[in-house]
Amino acid sequence: MKVLVVSHLYPSPGVERHLFVHEQNKALRDLGVDISVVSPTPYAPRLLWRDERQRRRGQKPRRAVLDGIVAEYPRVPQPPRRLLLDRSGDLAYPFVRRAAAVRRGVDLVHAHQALPDGAIAQRLADDLGVPYVVTVHGADVYQHLRRDDAAARRAAAVLGGAAGVMANSSAVARLLKGVVGDERLHVVLNGTTGAGTKVMPADDLFPGEPLLLTVGKFIARKGHAVMLDALALLAAQGRRPHWAVVGDGPLGGALERRAADLGLSATVHFLGRQSHQRVLELMARADLFALPSWDEAFGLVYTEAMTQGTPIVACRGGGPEDFVEDGASGYLVPARDHEALAGVICAVLDDPAAAAAVGEAGRAAAAALTWERNARLTSAVYEQALANHKAGGRR
Repeated sequence: MKVLVVSHLYPSPGVERHLFVHEQNKALRDLGVDISVVSPTPYAPRLLWRDERQRRRGQKPRRAVLDGIVAEYPRVPQPPRRLLLDRSGDLAYPFVRRAAAVRRGVDLVHAHQALPDGAIAQRLADDLGVPYVVTVHGADVYQHLRRDDAAARRAAAVLGGAAGVMANSSAVARLLKGVVGDERLHVVLNGTTGAGTKVMPADDLFPGEPLLLTVGKFIARKGHAVMLDALALLAAQGRRPHWAVVGDGPLGGALERRAADLGLSATVHFLGRQSHQRVLELMARADLFALPSWDEAFGLVYTEAMTQGTPIVACRGGGPEDFVEDGASGYLVPARDHEALAGVICAVLDDPAAAAAVGEAGRAAAAALTWERNARLTSAVYEQALANHKAGGRR
């Protein structure tokens, strides 16, 4: 079976981002699936390279081989997404269509996210006479489908026309009811990157002192502000654990100012972006990994912390509920509830033995989420899509 993966969320040499699609591809390849990748990359002229994001785009190679998998990075136009998100896949399509991987002959196209990749896959499938499937990672339902505009209609049309749609959590699948028929909707949980690999804890960050860790983009729904409110509540009780924050984003400055206003600057540490290895070492060092994020589709970062035996706290109602049992393999709190979050932090720091037991149960839960498991479920969706296509069913 030859599968063409379309994903703008794909790593390139030297860029340790969006590793989950690549991990799935490696596992699928190990099952015998012939995988090739096209990763549409917005055109970034050198004039714009002062911006780090634009520089990363501009420096991507046109073609690379990652762990034996060929990936192409065709440059595509990127219009203002707030205005033309529904057209982004159509505008990119002619450039993607020229990629060598498209011409080598494929049996099925697999897109990651409805827009823009799913729209590209839909047109490729029409041209090639093959079925397409889509994996929904969260933005599709939490952002695109919630919009009352052309983007929401286009996303719904892409998902509605797919031969199969894979939601990465039960929470996401529930939000796709009415958009995708039950017979074409599948829950396929992500695998855990680094499962079974214990790294050495970082020994250079406040040794012997309580340490909380958060890894996530500085946007509102990741809950950094909720974490600050929880820490302020603890500070009022005379408790000041260190909080290390890895990431960047548009709210970075506001969060630093908020920490200062709350009198927390001495114990809140913004570390910026870190390498994947360093993140794992920090996870192994932390007493608690805390990311009180809502609208969380799955949360690979939680499972990575769990692989290190570190207890985690997440919010109820999201993807983590598929692999976290509250109080047993992790902790779940209501979204935006800083008091509940502060309570979990106190419980973890006050009873290290109980927290360690939760961490070990979390390690076992994360270890069960292998990429091999993910690939087998994904391959089964491929087979069903191909069988229906050959039988003349709806693609």
